[in-house]
Amino acid sequence: MQIGILGFPKSGKTTLFNVLARSHAPTGGFSSAAGGIHVGTVQVPDPRLESLRDMFEPKKYTPARIEYVDLADPPAGRDASALLPPQITSADLLLVVVRAFADPAVHHPRENVDPKRDISEFLDELVLKDLAVLEGRRDRVKKAAQVGQAEAKEEIPLLARCVSVLEAGIPLRRETFTPEEHKRLRGYQLLTAKPLLAIFNVGEDQVQGAGLAASFPTEPGVLSLEICGKAEMEIAELGSDETREFMDLLGISEPGVDRVIQASYELLGLCSFFTVGKDEVRAWNIIQGTPALRAAGKIHSDLERGFIRAEVISSDKLLEAGGLTQAKTGKLFRVEGKEYVVKDGDVLNIRFSV
Repeated sequence: MQIGILGFPKSGKTTLFNVLARSHAPTGGFSSAAGGIHVGTVQVPDPRLESLRDMFEPKKYTPARIEYVDLADPPAGRDASALLPPQITSADLLLVVVRAFADPAVHHPRENVDPKRDISEFLDELVLKDLAVLEGRRDRVKKAAQVGQAEAKEEIPLLARCVSVLEAGIPLRRETFTPEEHKRLRGYQLLTAKPLLAIFNVGEDQVQGAGLAASFPTEPGVLSLEICGKAEMEIAELGSDETREFMDLLGISEPGVDRVIQASYELLGLCSFFTVGKDEVRAWNIIQGTPALRAAGKIHSDLERGFIRAEVISSDKLLEAGGLTQAKTGKLFRVEGKEYVVKDGDVLNIRFSV
């Protein structure tokens, strides 16, 4: 899973990147030496998987991973389009950081803090970026259609429809498309078709809520959170014993990192299943509703090609049983076929033959 972090200058997006990625990237500007991009990969915390690790004591432990990509501020004088470089199109989810904190020591490029204005303008930039992509594609497709390319002729109505939607200021995630249309659109890597997580970076005096997330429009594929990047940085630097005490002092019930991961999984429709043993305990991310056959292919193509059956038990039941032997003795494993829909927290053992 790759999450692209975007935001206007001085929004605190690199601070949030450092929190999420447990990194120490320089804040406050464009890093020419790094090409303006910071990348960090983190393990997804999962108490169920950690308990399975403790049970099996495997040679290898592999949690699910998230890659965060922070597009640093553009050089002075560059227009807003520089905030949306080509690298962001490969992200599975867009995380837009919006400044909501007041700090005289950190100059706001627009002179005053107005999160509603900033998020609105940034979302407009995403629409304009997609319009530019589709209008350029439409011109090329029209030329191809004129010389008799049948596939190009079929593409024209879809492009016209998408352009019309964007010209009305509507993101493409609100539009309904057929599976074939979705397949075509994936090739364009359109930003407004991607899930969006808006993070309002609030001040330390607003850690218990500023009402911004509650007032942000809710719709499919969009979520919003309020997080104090400065406080989260302090939390990240504390030891485990001090963390809970500091969070209680601030009135924070859950670290911002965990809230962002939970929201990201929800937006992408992801869940996790596990494979266990003395060699490895591992988490695998799949789309909710994935059948056992496709889940097997996530592990290895041979398992999907030679799938016979899946032996399934929930991680909770396996932990309660105390191990594989006890679970098998208690007949807690279920035998499922290739159409079985894998549930979040399932432990799978795939039987196959190739």
